Amino acid sequence: MNIKVEIVIGFLGSGKTSFINSMLQGEEIQNEIIVVIQDEFGNCEIDSDLNNEKQQREIRVIKNDGDKEINADYIKKIIKEYIPDRIFIEVNGMKNSNNIINIFNEKSIKKICKIDDIISIIDVIKFPMYFRNMKSIVSTYIFNSETIILNNVHALKKKEFSRVQKEIKNINETANILKHVTIINKREPKEEEYVELEKHKSFLFTPFLYLGILVFILSYLSTLSMVDINTYNNYLDKFKKFYNVFISILIQGFPFILIGSFVSAIIQICISRDRFIKLFPKNIFLSCIVAALAGLLFPICDCGTIPVARGLMKRKVPIAAGVTFMLAAPIVNPISIVATIYAFQGMKSVVIYRVIAGIIIAISVGLIMQFCTRKDEDILNSSEEIGECECGFCNDNYEENTSKLKKVRAVFVHAGDEFFNIGKFMIIGTFLSSIFQTTVSLNNSMYIPNDDRSSLLIMIGLAFLLSVCSTSDAFIAKGFLKQFSINSVMGFLVVGPMLDVKNTIMLFGSFKKKFVLKLIFIILLVSFGVLINCKLA
Repeated sequence: MNIKVEIVIGFLGSGKTSFINSMLQGEEIQNEIIVVIQDEFGNCEIDSDLNNEKQQREIRVIKNDGDKEINADYIKKIIKEYIPDRIFIEVNGMKNSNNIINIFNEKSIKKICKIDDIISIIDVIKFPMYFRNMKSIVSTYIFNSETIILNNVHALKKKEFSRVQKEIKNINETANILKHVTIINKREPKEEEYVELEKHKSFLFTPFLYLGILVFILSYLSTLSMVDINTYNNYLDKFKKFYNVFISILIQGFPFILIGSFVSAIIQICISRDRFIKLFPKNIFLSCIVAALAGLLFPICDCGTIPVARGLMKRKVPIAAGVTFMLAAPIVNPISIVATIYAFQGMKSVVIYRVIAGIIIAISVGLIMQFCTRKDEDILNSSEEIGECECGFCNDNYEENTSKLKKVRAVFVHAGDEFFNIGKFMIIGTFLSSIFQTTVSLNNSMYIPNDDRSSLLIMIGLAFLLSVCSTSDAFIAKGFLKQFSINSVMGFLVVGPMLDVKNTIMLFGSFKKKFVLKLIFIILLVSFGVLINCKLA
C-alpha cells in the first residue's frame, strides 16, 4: 500500500478548501478513495457534489475537532477504517507544520504513506502583515513547501507583488510557485486554475551589459596602443601587480570565509539555542576565555570569523564571547601559529607574545563591548545588504526531530547565503587593499620615527591597509624588522588579524554602524595600551 498524502497549509481564509475542491475535480484522481482531513473550519466546505458515480471517486471528509491531535495513531486509524488511495490534510497556518510532516517520517507510517506534495496557500494581500508579525511561523511553513499557491494576485500592484515574490524566494528558492486565476467561459460559469508564474527575464539588460564591458576593454586597449611603449609597459606592470595582489588575497581569504559560513550555518541549524548556550559558562569572563581558545578548534582566519561571530550572536551568546572569538580566533589559529614559528625561526618569544597579547586584547575588548552595549540593543545589521536568513531553522520554533535531509539542505542554503553576503564585502575590501599595495611602496629612504609610539601606530596603520591574511602575515612582518623594532612589528602581527580594510567593510555589512565604530575605537585603544607597555628584548 502506497497512499499519497497532500498537505495543504495556510492561514484562515487563504483559500485552502477552495484549492482542495479544485484538486478533487482533477482527472488524475479518478477511481480513487479520498479522505480529506480538515484541521480547521472556515466559511468554505468540501464540495459534496463531487462524491457521485459520474465522477467515479469516493470522498470522505473528516472534521477534526480541537481536542484531537493529529498523530501517527490518528492516521493509522483513518487508513484502517477507510483504506484510502489519497489523503488531503488541511492545516491551519498558525499550527506548527513540522508536527504534521514529521508524522509521515515515522517508520510505521512511511511504509504505507508517502507525502506527494506540501502546498502552501498564501493570500498576497495579507502576507505582508503575517510576515511582519509572525515571521518565524510563516517562514517555517513556506520553507517546508514544495508548491506555493498565491491568491488575490490581481489585487496587488506589480511592485508590491514583486516584493512578495522576493520574500518567498528568499525563504524557499526551489518551490514551484503558482498563482490562482479564475477563467470565465461559456461552458463553465467559473473555472478555477492555478498557473505557474511567468519568469521575467531581462532580454535587453544582459546583452547591453556585456556589450558595454566589451566596448570598455576595446577602448582601453586602443588607447594603450597609441601611447609610448615604455608608458604602456609601465601601466601593464602596475596592472599585473594589482591583479596578482588582488587574486592572492581572495584566494587566501575565500576558503576561510566558506569554512566560517558553514560553521555559522551548523551552529544555527544543528544546535538548539539552549544547548549551545550551555557550552559557554554563565560567568562572562570564563565564557570569554572559552571563546578565545575556541579558535584552536576552528582553523579560521580573520575573514571567516565574522560570519561565525554573527551566528553566535544570533544564538544570543553574550556579546563579550562573540567579540572575543572574532578577534582571538585568527591569532590562535594553529595555521597562523605554525606560520609565525616558521617565519620567526629562533624567536620563540615572538610567537608566545603574539598569542598571549592577542588573547588579552580580545578578552579585554569583548568585556568592554559587553558593558558598553545596552541589554536589549540590536547590534546585528538587518538591512537588505545582509538579509536575514529565512531558512525556517534560524529561530527557536523549529522542531529538533526535523528530518536530517532537510537540516543538511538548510545548512547548505544558509552557508551559501552567508558566503555570498559576506563575500561581496570581502571583495570590496580586497580591492581597496590591493590598490594601496600597488600604488604605495615602502623603501629604505622613507622617514621612520625613532619614537616607539609613532612606530607602533605606523605598523598598526600598515596592518590595516595591507589587509594580509592572518595565516601569512608573519612572513610580511618579518620583512619590516630591518626598519622597525620588534615591539612595533608586534602591532602588525596582533592588530592586523583583528582589524583591516576588508574585515572592517565586512563588519559594517554584518553589524550596526554604531556598534562597529565603537568596536574599532576600543580595539585600537586597548591594543595600543597593551602593546606599548610590553617590551620584547
